Amino acid sequence: MTGALALLAGVLLSLGSASLPVAAWMPVAGITVALVFATPLRRRPGLQIVALLLSGMLLAWGATAQWMNLHVAHSSDHPRLLFEGVVRTVPEREGVEVHFDMDGTIVDGVDDARPRRARVVWRDSSLTPQVGERWRLLLRLAPLSDTRNFAGADPARFAFRDRVHFAGWVLPSVLNTRIALADPSVDGLRARIAATIRVQIADPDAAALVTALAVGLTDSMSADQWRVFNATGTTHLVAISGLHVTLFALAAFFVARLAWRWLPGARRFEREAFAMLLGLAAAGGYSLLAGLSVPTQRTWLMLATFAAARLAARHVGPARTWALALVAVLLFDPFAPLSAGFWLSFVAVGVILMAAGTAGSSAGMFRERMASAVRLQLAIMLALAPLTFAVFDALSIAGLWVNLIAIPFVSFVLVPLVLAGALAVMVAPAFSQFFFSAAAALYDRTWPGLTWAADGSLALWRATPPPWWFAFALLAGAVLLMRWPLPLRLSAVCAALPLLFSPSRMPEPGTVRVSILDAGRGTAALIVTQSHVMLFDTGDSWNTRGARLRALVLPALDALGRADVDMLVLPTLNDDRAKAAALLAFERRVRSVVVGGGWPATSLPVISCVDSSFRWDGVEFRLFTGGRRGQFCALRVSAGTHAILIAGDLDAAAERALIARLPPHTLASDAVLMGRQASSLGSTPEWIEASTADLAIATGGIARSHSRNATLERWRRSGAIVLDTRRDGGIQLGLGTEGVDVLIANAARYPFVWRRAQ
Repeated sequence: MTGALALLAGVLLSLGSASLPVAAWMPVAGITVALVFATPLRRRPGLQIVALLLSGMLLAWGATAQWMNLHVAHSSDHPRLLFEGVVRTVPEREGVEVHFDMDGTIVDGVDDARPRRARVVWRDSSLTPQVGERWRLLLRLAPLSDTRNFAGADPARFAFRDRVHFAGWVLPSVLNTRIALADPSVDGLRARIAATIRVQIADPDAAALVTALAVGLTDSMSADQWRVFNATGTTHLVAISGLHVTLFALAAFFVARLAWRWLPGARRFEREAFAMLLGLAAAGGYSLLAGLSVPTQRTWLMLATFAAARLAARHVGPARTWALALVAVLLFDPFAPLSAGFWLSFVAVGVILMAAGTAGSSAGMFRERMASAVRLQLAIMLALAPLTFAVFDALSIAGLWVNLIAIPFVSFVLVPLVLAGALAVMVAPAFSQFFFSAAAALYDRTWPGLTWAADGSLALWRATPPPWWFAFALLAGAVLLMRWPLPLRLSAVCAALPLLFSPSRMPEPGTVRVSILDAGRGTAALIVTQSHVMLFDTGDSWNTRGARLRALVLPALDALGRADVDMLVLPTLNDDRAKAAALLAFERRVRSVVVGGGWPATSLPVISCVDSSFRWDGVEFRLFTGGRRGQFCALRVSAGTHAILIAGDLDAAAERALIARLPPHTLASDAVLMGRQASSLGSTPEWIEASTADLAIATGGIARSHSRNATLERWRRSGAIVLDTRRDGGIQLGLGTEGVDVLIANAARYPFVWRRAQ
């Protein structure tokens, strides 16, 4: 196991390095590794560890260098290119956009015909590509991640992990054409099963869950479903997990043992060997059906190691099986540690192995077995707590008892029905509806109970621990799993004390922190005082329909440790903002909503924006209405003598009218958030002069457009420093008695290779 951990450490060191080593060092390291393993030096454990560490570094460095060699930067001299390739992932729809990956070559645009993988977004497409089809598409290059913030997911890391070399938007063109239909493939089968489920199950939520359990596709899951699964700690049961693969392998093993006597030619093999190989093959097929995720890879490799040892009449302990599976996964994919599933999967199995070693005999009595299951579930939850806080900024307390019911129900009742339906789609499609309908009926019966558990006040514990806490929690987890007396092991629970009594992450009284999120084409500003939170705009635009709020604003609130919003200000109302506001009110408590122009016939606590002012924790907020019939809403926030002005959607006419009716110097501010997503429809010379700002921030809109460039140049000519979230990422301002502090996401975040490639 030590060797496997050394290999993992080498991979992590390489992935965490800010730059690749000098090319000459890689052959030297390779020769060093070869000398250690090819000479008597291999008998020295210390040198073996060093050699495996270097091997891990070489493995990840080589994969990184290959990716960088094929990467196409979106800021190159070729903003458009013609790409021809095969659709490799099942297309996922998000609003009016279809997302999928393609493997192919650049036909025109870059003088390089090497194979590459592209992450494609197709908006308002009349045709939806199917996995396995060959297409020729005209793409506009885009960054691998169109958002860069201090909190939330990192799409650039996901793209790097999946070895995506560039991203692009499909441009309307007659060149976009399907060249060939799909050949039979596993991904095509997955798409066919998913389509069958959607046709046969009327309830979209039930169909989404059944699809996730059948083929591992979760794009149709609703926000409410994810909320419930996260709150109850049952997310690991949604997609195909290692437990499901193991149970399927065991079922296939026992069926093969029974069928061995009757199958022609099977008696040429020993019954146990025949059953084991058939079970292993069935588990491999199920893993492919799940998309070969890291948990299914790990499970199949563990099963393969166990089967190989049994067939060779060798004893391989659980720890060595775990270590061999870890080595195999890293050799197969050195980027696997960039996936949260890698850590959750391997750590959970390691905890189970260690907990099993510390537990006494629990055979016989039902009460003893249940007590053992509770102890194991508690050990897994506590040991995985640092990981779940790091990945999800939350820990499910309800999951301790919900999983005791959900795991056997899903594994032994729901999954067999879903798998039977999936097999029926392949061999007897007419019978699939019976199994899928039964699974949907079970979902309808059990979902209210799961929702009740998720709605409990103590179901989910949200926290964003400081970096030092994870080292402390890791030590506590090791103590918890040691073979020590129970009271001594339970002392590890003290690791929770820093989270229970952690200092507030809110600003001091009389100061305010304004976080301007990089929301792509949208705008969102989170304004925080000592005890209040205001959200100005939701970040949604161009048919995103709440997706930006879910992906960017909610993680930012979690990072603050806040579950509610005191005021949501919508600069004006449109369909995307309305959907985002409804989603925010559903996910978190929103005490009041201020809307430019009002919002008739809504059940939310809405008031129309009017000229008004109020104070929170010594910070003054002034709302301004503008435009015809008060259709726009702007905001000025001041702490002491320093202020920021947020223009919202004010156009040129509304800016001039607002300046005309306000006393002089009312709008004077240190910083301005440009209106109209920094387009030339706003930011008039009169507005720039009235604001007297030394710092102008552009957000949203179309990056590098002529209109945007002209607006930014106007602000620069006034003497203001210009920052742009489309270039600089999220921007955080601190306003108080000591002045204005500015923090930029691109400069503050660690420069991993996938971030430097943007």
